[in-house]
Amino acid sequence: MSNQIRKEMEKIEIPKELHERAVLGVKKASKEREHSLDQANRKKRISTPYKKLSIIAAACLLIISALTITPVRAAIHDVYQRIFSSNKIDDQGVREAVKLKKGGIIDQDYYDKENDITVHFDRILTDDKETKLLLTFRSDKTDLSHASLDLFEGSSSVYVVDGEERKKLKTVGWGSNYYDDKKNEVAEALSFKSIKKLEGKEVTLEIENVTLWDDDGEQGKISTTWPIKFKLDDTAVSERVIKEIEDTSFDFKGITYNVRRIEFSELETRVVVTGRDTKLLTDEDGMQYEIMSELESQFLHARKVSKKYGYIVNEKKEGVFMSSGGERIDPVFSKGEIQGADDEYIMVFAPVKDRDNCTLEVGADLKIPLTSGENQN
Repeated sequence: MSNQIRKEMEKIEIPKELHERAVLGVKKASKEREHSLDQANRKKRISTPYKKLSIIAAACLLIISALTITPVRAAIHDVYQRIFSSNKIDDQGVREAVKLKKGGIIDQDYYDKENDITVHFDRILTDDKETKLLLTFRSDKTDLSHASLDLFEGSSSVYVVDGEERKKLKTVGWGSNYYDDKKNEVAEALSFKSIKKLEGKEVTLEIENVTLWDDDGEQGKISTTWPIKFKLDDTAVSERVIKEIEDTSFDFKGITYNVRRIEFSELETRVVVTGRDTKLLTDEDGMQYEIMSELESQFLHARKVSKKYGYIVNEKKEGVFMSSGGERIDPVFSKGEIQGADDEYIMVFAPVKDRDNCTLEVGADLKIPLTSGENQN
């Protein structure tokens, strides 16, 4: 490996500034902010592209076409490993999976000549409900400071292509996005619908358009299509275990909540609850909407936006956590607004090691053991 490449890969920089944008989410009412639109309350969420560490050595990958992992390619890939396993990724499930070397390694490059953007596809992970695609993209000419692959409410989309059929894949949560201003490079952990059913097959995905959010929250786009083709082998696929919860309820701020089920995967842990304020409501015009439940408000109470690490836990505030085998399990705040049944609220936490010994912790005093029934796959 050349000294220049080695020096660039050894540079680890802390992001200096945070670019925030406020965007209109689903129709909800929030205690922290209220916004009137079409005679119904809606809530805003903050979706934040964060500054992040990245690597200039990615440019060298364009001229390397061999599939064999040479020492240079292995070293470069190790730098990608460090990126996606670092705290700068605000999805702890992704971090833990990469640290454990989970996922199918793609290690492919695509050059978008029209926009002078070099894309590196790192790896893919999927289970029964979600797919994670990890990639970076950089440019010497195109300003990427406001760029993201915003699948949630931006101009970006992911499609799976099968012959002449091209099907759009729905987003799951918000994903993670980080920008390195020194290298004009973006890293993405995209979250979208499961492609597990394609295991063992050659898969073609297309990423369409790069979303541009300026400092005032205005949206633009870079019109483009980035293709990627790979075989989805068993290294990329994991199982999701669903456990129904028996007769478990608790009272919080005058509302009785019932724990319906808990879902385990290598990417996350989901706790699904129902209550009087988790149901869809209907206004006088027949429009359906949601309000922010007391439990969701408590869950978000411990969320903090960090300039270095995105959405993190505010240790000074009470929230909603899990414990497993004596270990605290933190929320994954970047997976907000995951939809379940009309009467469900879904809380997402980091993966757990001890699935048979889990407790839900609400506020300072409420501790709810999660006793499961039969396992389901």
